[in-house]
Amino acid sequence: MKQAIMSGREIVTLQLGHYANFTGSHWWNLQEASFVYDPKVLQRFPKEISHDVLFREGQTPKRCVTFTPRLVVLDLRGSLSTLRKDGSLYNEEKEEEVKWSGDVTLHKSATEPKNQFLQDLDRVEGTDESKGDVDNIDLESPRENEEDGKDQAEDITEQAVFGSKLYNLDNQVKVWSDFHAVHLHPRSIQLVQDYTLGSEDNPFDVFGLGQQALSGQAWDEWEDRVRFFTEECDNMQGFHVLFDNHNSFGGAASKVLSYLQDEFPGKAVLTFPLTPAVLPDQTARQRATRILNSALCMASCCLDSSVYVPLSLATSLWRNLGAPQNFPHLTYNCDLHYHTSAVLAASLDTMTLPLRKETNPVHLSEVTGAMSALGRKVASLNTSLPFPMMEHETFVDALMSKGEEHLLQPLTPQTYCQADPSVQSCVVRGIPPDRVKRAGKSSPRQLSACSSVDDVLQLYLTETYPSTMNAGCVMRDPSNVVTPFPHIFRPNVTKAGQLSDTLRRPRSGVESVPMMTSLQSGPSVGSHVSSLHDEAARFNIHRHHHFLGAGLEEEEFRENLDRLHSLADCYRVLPDMS
Repeated sequence: MKQAIMSGREIVTLQLGHYANFTGSHWWNLQEASFVYDPKVLQRFPKEISHDVLFREGQTPKRCVTFTPRLVVLDLRGSLSTLRKDGSLYNEEKEEEVKWSGDVTLHKSATEPKNQFLQDLDRVEGTDESKGDVDNIDLESPRENEEDGKDQAEDITEQAVFGSKLYNLDNQVKVWSDFHAVHLHPRSIQLVQDYTLGSEDNPFDVFGLGQQALSGQAWDEWEDRVRFFTEECDNMQGFHVLFDNHNSFGGAASKVLSYLQDEFPGKAVLTFPLTPAVLPDQTARQRATRILNSALCMASCCLDSSVYVPLSLATSLWRNLGAPQNFPHLTYNCDLHYHTSAVLAASLDTMTLPLRKETNPVHLSEVTGAMSALGRKVASLNTSLPFPMMEHETFVDALMSKGEEHLLQPLTPQTYCQADPSVQSCVVRGIPPDRVKRAGKSSPRQLSACSSVDDVLQLYLTETYPSTMNAGCVMRDPSNVVTPFPHIFRPNVTKAGQLSDTLRRPRSGVESVPMMTSLQSGPSVGSHVSSLHDEAARFNIHRHHHFLGAGLEEEEFRENLDRLHSLADCYRVLPDMS
């Protein structure tokens, strides 16, 4: 019996919106890249992540084992490109015979061509559509040659897909499905039928439209999908919810979160509103729409979230999108969702590792309960991608040579890595155990007792954040940033993700990176909330007919502003009365 069934630690993930699905696709790809299939490797390095927390085991009608995310996706028509809405694992049905005595004309739309990565992936898995579907898909068994005489070209293809070939997908990825490498269950994907991705004539850009779109039959279909994944859980922890913060999907998310609160009381909900680093909002109306959507999202979604963590690579979000966040060892294109969402996804993957540990995991409700004390439901996330450690440097050297402001970059706009957060959950991954501290070198007295990465991290948190309630987690394995993760690392980052004075060869990619993340709650987050309230309060909602026409009433708008003001008050530091 699977451990996830025995321990009951399942989490169901919900993704709403195109940018949320970009981020989610990278997240699932990163997790799949960490799967270990070789028993010999597992003997030497026991599994440290329980993938059963977020993935489910199933079978196709032909009794082939599958391993797919517990995931429900919502997006617009035109977002799937070559990806089948019902996936490819369960495609056993043939086209139904048309029983019609009259003439029949078949209209078939042109098939989108797959990029080279997806073509290679199909060949490796034996699902090349030109050859028909294959029924022997087993995602838990080792990827080995089934025949000794397997063609050498197929070996090369397999090596290519799993990391050794460099694919330049920057100009080929238009939608998230162009690089999504993980099989999805047929119940995972739902499309909003009344709206098309990128439509200028009928844009899906106002909060209330999302609430309207997810109603009637569409709501029944969505609810059925969620129940399919939740009802098979033994003792579900709760939900991860990723959604677009700047458009109508925020309205859909507010309805979804209200439903989760009613139907799954007591289950923790960790919510991630996402905004791209660059948006085509050149007009005053578009900027106002983005601000109002963000305000309505935070005011309504915070109510039904356990913790609400806004994420973007833009340094500010309101009147103007701020300059994209600077990462000292990355060269990413802020205009590409494919690039910016990869940074967010790698950070989310690392931040949530304590929930997925094979041994001594943290329960989702423990994290959300600590972070939301005193009504402070909004938290911020900071990341170090990669963790800045030179090739011959130790973990202690790296921590001592850099202050926290240079060690971590904020992913929550209008915040900074706080010097005195109230609560902090810090995760470090991928630091080799032999790189803790320099052998034979005299160390401060406190460090002399440290013999592991975990010892050093706990001491660092205690000394750097003495008044903070700290939680530290160390994981052995780095983040596997192999294909289709974009090539955004500077040439001074080695194949193993460490910094070097020697530049990496032009045709050599980075395969793994050590990382550090910090999820924080404290006064800095209050500036994010209060600045959003102040910006939204400037608007006379009567002048924004597109919001009123989508169902927003003036009294409701005022109530949302009051909620934001009350939320910001929770972060104001009370004077010391002693």
